[in-house]
Amino acid sequence: MLNSGEIHLWRVRLNRGKPSPPTAQEAARAARFATPALRRRYLRAHSALRAILGSVTRAPLQLALHERGKPYLPMAPEIRFNLAHSSETALVAVARDVEVGVDIERVRPLPEYAAIAQRYFPPGYTAPTGVRDFFRHWTRFEALLKAHGAGLYGAGATPEGVWSITEIDAGPRFTAALAVEGPPLTVVIHDFGEVLQS
Repeated sequence: MLNSGEIHLWRVRLNRGKPSPPTAQEAARAARFATPALRRRYLRAHSALRAILGSVTRAPLQLALHERGKPYLPMAPEIRFNLAHSSETALVAVARDVEVGVDIERVRPLPEYAAIAQRYFPPGYTAPTGVRDFFRHWTRFEALLKAHGAGLYGAGATPEGVWSITEIDAGPRFTAALAVEGPPLTVVIHDFGEVLQS
């Protein structure tokens, strides 16, 4: 059950299980990916997203896009959600009547991290101390921009208003963050198919 004052966050393993048949739109988008592995991850992530949304609303799961590309449910506008995936792991955040954004990144070698931080991090932000610190901050910024609906269109800027950011444990090889409009809310964490709470 999706209650006001809560964010439900699902951790999805993209190398497990069989996805449900894709929608025509998902199949067309997946066909544009360069490798079979990327297509498989995309289809499994979106299959999980549809299953999760179907568990919190009976409205038709026909997605539309806001001006800058953030998806929403026209028949259930009170349900706000966001999807992020990296390597074999995806995160899906869902809330009621409050904007949410989520991001996850696999920590990997990135020799140019300092230059990327200088280009995309907001002005006046302390430079990252290493590559893991870079990804930790990157996921925080990206989750915030996704919650705001800007994505990388808003890189280098801080959205107006009050926003709360929580770091999420996605395992030792990843950094992840969750952003929500307004003050912090209770985060209920699920492993896709198995409920956990924090």
